[in-house]
Amino acid sequence: MRRTTLLASIFGFAIPLLAAVSAQAQTRTWVSGVGDDLNPCSRTAPCKTFAGAISKTSAGGEINCLDPNGAGAVTITKSISIVCDYTEGGILAAGTNGIIVNAPAGSIVTLKGLDIECFGSGINGIEMLNVGVTLHIHKVQVRNCRAANGNGILVAPSSGAAKVFIADSYITDNGATSQNGGRGVRLKS
Repeated sequence: MRRTTLLASIFGFAIPLLAAVSAQAQTRTWVSGVGDDLNPCSRTAPCKTFAGAISKTSAGGEINCLDPNGAGAVTITKSISIVCDYTEGGILAAGTNGIIVNAPAGSIVTLKGLDIECFGSGINGIEMLNVGVTLHIHKVQVRNCRAANGNGILVAPSSGAAKVFIADSYITDNGATSQNGGRGVRLKS
């Protein structure tokens, strides 16, 4: 009887402890076209979307793609990297923004290996809102963001300076057809 009580006490203590550990944010998470956002976003149990993975990724962490996918639009509110080096991380942004970067000053955001398709009705492929954020864009494609005043990339901090570095990327067929419409890359003050 004592042994059963002792084991029940040990397991009763260990199970909540394990649950608390698994709920903490991870430094690296994964997304896959066959994932599920209820998963822990580990390599063996990936999430399906960037939005599902971002809440499970610690500030300064990284989200990686396991396979070509449609990982969906996302709002970034902390320092983070979304890196899909060896496969395509797809974002379909019809009628919306693909990625909104709304992180606090001092944040560093890296976007790499993404394919953002707006289907002619997307607003902005990537929109950066805050001052003091550093945004790195590498090997990213942004296409067909042509909604009224739509842009491939819009840098629109409320005031002050922002740092944006774009390398080895294709920002094509963006902007509305009117003269006052959007652009491929727009720096708005």
